[in-house]
Amino acid sequence: MTIGDEFSEVLAAAQAGDARAVERIYRDTAGLVIGYLRANGAPEPEDAASEVFVSMLSSIGRFAGTEPQFRSWLLTIAHRRLMDGFRRTARRREDPVPTDELGERMIDLTGTDTEAMARLRSLGIIDAIDALTPDQRAVLLLRALADLPVRDIAEIVGKPESAVKALLRRAVASLARTLDERGQAGTA
Repeated sequence: MTIGDEFSEVLAAAQAGDARAVERIYRDTAGLVIGYLRANGAPEPEDAASEVFVSMLSSIGRFAGTEPQFRSWLLTIAHRRLMDGFRRTARRREDPVPTDELGERMIDLTGTDTEAMARLRSLGIIDAIDALTPDQRAVLLLRALADLPVRDIAEIVGKPESAVKALLRRAVASLARTLDERGQAGTA
């Protein structure tokens, strides 16, 4: 969902402290942020998203740009929160998160999202995405979920555009190979 033609006005109102404008931005971007965090294995995606929006509020006054740039900026905050969380977890935990637990986290949804995720899991797509490297998964999801251009993805993940393009190519090739091996490529 996007704000569209009203984005400049909504942004200006949010920057001025208008609670309704902030709520509109939240409503229109929360699904994207939570989806990105969940798909990248955030242990508590809703909590992490709350931190993202608190960070957004503290620095929204300095943002200037279009709605796509705003979404990219917001996903940059989400990506950094995600990486910070992984670093904290790595320092506290010696054992990695089991793959089956990551899969459970990815399908911990309600309503129609649950049905969609169950369908994706039955097709083997979730397992194939889980098998990607963290970098491949991050760039693929930013491209597929957020429909961001390579330039914006590179900025979010802190890598050169050429590296992002290579990661995307490898991710797509790996997904195709995995799904093909499972005989799912023709039905996906």
